[in-house]
Amino acid sequence: MKKLVSILSLCFVLSACSSSGSFSIPERAPDIPRIQFENMFLRGVFNWWEADPSYQFQASSTGWIVDVELIADGQPYDFRLSDAKWTPSQSCGGKYKGQPVMLGSTVYLVCEQGSSNLQFTPSSTGTYRFTASPASAGEVALTVTKL
Repeated sequence: MKKLVSILSLCFVLSACSSSGSFSIPERAPDIPRIQFENMFLRGVFNWWEADPSYQFQASSTGWIVDVELIADGQPYDFRLSDAKWTPSQSCGGKYKGQPVMLGSTVYLVCEQGSSNLQFTPSSTGTYRFTASPASAGEVALTVTKL
């Protein structure tokens, strides 16, 4: 019996010495869900954060658009893009809390749980067009223009 234990111990030691002790698992890029713009709404303080059909993005030649009447009172409007169910992978916002959106500039939104509300402060009362389009790495490009 002692001899058997010695042989098994020796086999174990020798097999451990011949092994590198590590192995490599191939890395796979995480699947990035496609943003379903046809189901997206502009949701914010101006519509009580509701998925209101009049704030649903519509396809256009420049991307997905929605036009919104805003009053310039010097206060920022908090908003974000999301589907009707607030699905985390379909809820797009800023990379940090209160990320500003400037008129005519493109800002890149992240679509994931933990994204933050964006802020837009209109310079004058009127109709503003929010244009969204896909960007790289699952981000969304958003531009606000005045009509």
